Amino acid sequence: MKTTPVNGNDYKTRDLPGTVTNYLLTGETKIKYQRKASKASLSLLFLIDSSGSMIRDRQIAYIKGIIAQTIAQHQHKRLRYGAVALTQGDAQLVSHYTTDTDLFIQSISRLPSGGKTNLKAGLQLAAQMQPSDRTQLYIFTDGKINAGGSLQESALYFKQHLRGLGATTVVNIESGFVKLGRAAELAKVIGATYLHL
Repeated sequence: MKTTPVNGNDYKTRDLPGTVTNYLLTGETKIKYQRKASKASLSLLFLIDSSGSMIRDRQIAYIKGIIAQTIAQHQHKRLRYGAVALTQGDAQLVSHYTTDTDLFIQSISRLPSGGKTNLKAGLQLAAQMQPSDRTQLYIFTDGKINAGGSLQESALYFKQHLRGLGATTVVNIESGFVKLGRAAELAKVIGATYLHL
């Protein structure tokens, strides 16, 4: 991997995965760099919809299981984990970034739930956690945003404050016979990868 000198002895390393991800999300061929001296680990930030609709559809336990499985699959990698809950029409910090996976899973097990879904509040709290191009954001939701503004308003905030993330994935956990497809719409408008589990 090539390095480019910046200000004499300050070097930056080309971040190929970040460059490719940026191109896929924005269509811009902007080279991403990572400081060679930086040893910051990759961070996974989980934005979890734990509103009333998620309780009714019994999806909370399913989400907890997916997150625990993800951590188990990456237990030998140097990762940090953080989580925010969308609950009671607002957002609540579940866990600051930590490398302590046992502590993180304990925090997830106590995930608060109920009320309406305020995606914008969750994105605002995520932005306060100072994510970077070394952060991957996972949004678990059925897409039924009913507090804090429209989906479009949330998307605008995302583009203004969280566009520099390494990658964003919207995980659709909508269940039932009638599916509205709002999580897919969210992924489309913010330029995120879309998964339907």
